[in-house]
Amino acid sequence: MRVLAVGAHPDDVEVGCGATLALLKRKGHETYVLVLTKGEASGDPKIRELECIKASKILGVDKLFFGKLKDTRITDGIDTIMEIERIIDKVKPDILFAHSPRDTHQDHRNTGLAALSAGRKLKKILLYESPAALREFCPQIFVDIEPTFNLKLEAVRVFTSQNSKKFYEGLKQKDESNRAAKVIGAVEGLARFRGFQVGLRLAEAFEAGKYILEI
Repeated sequence: MRVLAVGAHPDDVEVGCGATLALLKRKGHETYVLVLTKGEASGDPKIRELECIKASKILGVDKLFFGKLKDTRITDGIDTIMEIERIIDKVKPDILFAHSPRDTHQDHRNTGLAALSAGRKLKKILLYESPAALREFCPQIFVDIEPTFNLKLEAVRVFTSQNSKKFYEGLKQKDESNRAAKVIGAVEGLARFRGFQVGLRLAEAFEAGKYILEI
């Protein structure tokens, strides 16, 4: 099985579905990631690209693709759809992961909407939540990520260029260890909460953008 995960920026896929990707790879499936921008609006794009490459190796991603869209300027229109379609045509995924459109960040929201259009011929599209997801995010599919959660944490830790984001709120710039603990605590807290909802210890949750059950 081939799996493609699409994110607007470096670190989106890792935070949203990193443990699921690592688990799929461990099960012998092919995993691919498309990052639509270099995240230049919140850091040096060269550094962010290198962080993303390192994180993808931790998760065992078979191939990492970068799009050519502009950070904070992603639309749900034809340019974004074609960028995603281009990689879909290369990978021919059985499952497409993308942002949930129920998100306060316009890049995340529009990436999710464009992915639904680009993947209209696919049988399965699962939409993950980000730290900017709205409370209207409605989890319908859950994955037990306990076996690979540590890989997700390791991948998220790579993105040190993002330490000033609100995700690391209230932490002093000089205190590296506490900033890391803050973001890891948030990631683990969400995983525990989603797990609790379905009787697991740790889980990643998804909305079903499209799901054809093959019997």
